[in-house]
Amino acid sequence: MRSALETPGRALVAAFVAVAACLAWAAAPAAAEVRTETFRYGPIEIGPYQVLQKDLQLGIPKPQVDGYVTDMEVDVVDADGVQVPISRLMLHHIVFANLGDRIGAKHDGTCNSFTAFDYRTQIPALGERFYAAGEERAKLKLPDGYGYPMKGADQWAMTLMVMNHRAVRDSAFVQYTVTYDTEPRTPVTPYWLDVRDCLADPVYDVPGNGRRGSTHTESKAWTVPASGRLVAAAGHVHGGARNLTLNRGDCQLYASRPTWGGRGHPFYRVKPILHEPGPVHMTGFTSEAGFPVRAGERLRLDSNYDNSRLHTRVMGIMIVFLAADPAAPPPSGCAPPADLVDHRSEIPGRRVAPRFAVPLTGIGRRGRAVKIAKPPGRRVKVRSGARIVVGDRFFSKPNVTLPRGGVLRWIFNSRELHNVTVANGPRGFSSPNLDGRRAYKTRLRVPGTYKLFCGLHPVSMTQTIKVVGKKKSGRRR
Repeated sequence: MRSALETPGRALVAAFVAVAACLAWAAAPAAAEVRTETFRYGPIEIGPYQVLQKDLQLGIPKPQVDGYVTDMEVDVVDADGVQVPISRLMLHHIVFANLGDRIGAKHDGTCNSFTAFDYRTQIPALGERFYAAGEERAKLKLPDGYGYPMKGADQWAMTLMVMNHRAVRDSAFVQYTVTYDTEPRTPVTPYWLDVRDCLADPVYDVPGNGRRGSTHTESKAWTVPASGRLVAAAGHVHGGARNLTLNRGDCQLYASRPTWGGRGHPFYRVKPILHEPGPVHMTGFTSEAGFPVRAGERLRLDSNYDNSRLHTRVMGIMIVFLAADPAAPPPSGCAPPADLVDHRSEIPGRRVAPRFAVPLTGIGRRGRAVKIAKPPGRRVKVRSGARIVVGDRFFSKPNVTLPRGGVLRWIFNSRELHNVTVANGPRGFSSPNLDGRRAYKTRLRVPGTYKLFCGLHPVSMTQTIKVVGKKKSGRRR
């Protein structure tokens, strides 16, 4: 039986069939006004040190009126509505989607289908992603006069990932606040720009093979679907990012920049460390005038990370809001509109990502997580091409020595989804989430000790690889 950690991708397809039964809500009559409502989803149960992934949660509560969403924010709270500290639970990310008031009423603006969390199942892109937040707790904010249209009969859904930092089972609620106007506003359409778009797990790896100060860039082109104005945008990155930039040709329209917590910020003190800490804030912009764009125009999203160190399973995402307007002036360069507001962090912090090495964590006395140099078990020498079996909560060879340039192959002989992710070492890499005897292989050319874990089970599944052999002089690889 699969655990609650990995919702089977095939079940997601069946979930879409069930949407029709949920699209029976009716809009309640109400006087026109700006309102703010707070909703809760849960309780969510999270096991000890669990990384809980919940895909496509249907039927989440929402406003039951026709109107226009102007602002939205989200957090994790207890039964009394008090914010849960990250020393207990961390909301790694959450995405809200609008499925519309009937099957097929809403479609994603940038994807026709999604590859599920299992990297195998294909899901039709029913629904429109309109708001998301990560550790930085991004807030949806639109400029005056604009709004994201919703109907009282619309069905909303969410996906989320929550990390438990304690050795005991815990529970909490997702609480979100929606501000909306029932008077007409200029409608906006959200577009999800992602350098690894159309994946339920849109991550990639920064190898860390550059000199100090070097940058690793991943890019994705976006064809503007309609003429109009870009009136708002916000970005999302992981640890080690420099910024996200939205570009027109060789010039930059907008840069979403991270703010990193100070040395004493809880992100760097929570135990156990399950991933490289992300920023505490990402800038976003609003503008009533907006950036004029034309249908068919190609813009480019650049995700820029420090490349002097490895950063695994990172993201580069920007949500932009387009107000369609055939009469919008023609695009002219990249000069920002005069009324652009760059929403900066209200939290003091650092502008440059701190250097941070993710340690390996294991279970010590009394079942508590402790920092470890390597998992239990003797170190064995293996040849290039060696196979390592990945089972549910174990690697068949937890500590290996491999000749420089050798290949390792992981066979995921498991019922649950797992992955192989470098926590720290000479270079960064990770596998997709795999099961059912699917395999992943990589060649390790740089000597040193690679410390790995399963990103879904970072405390219970760890491994080290010691790559030995003379290192060639010259350019880093």
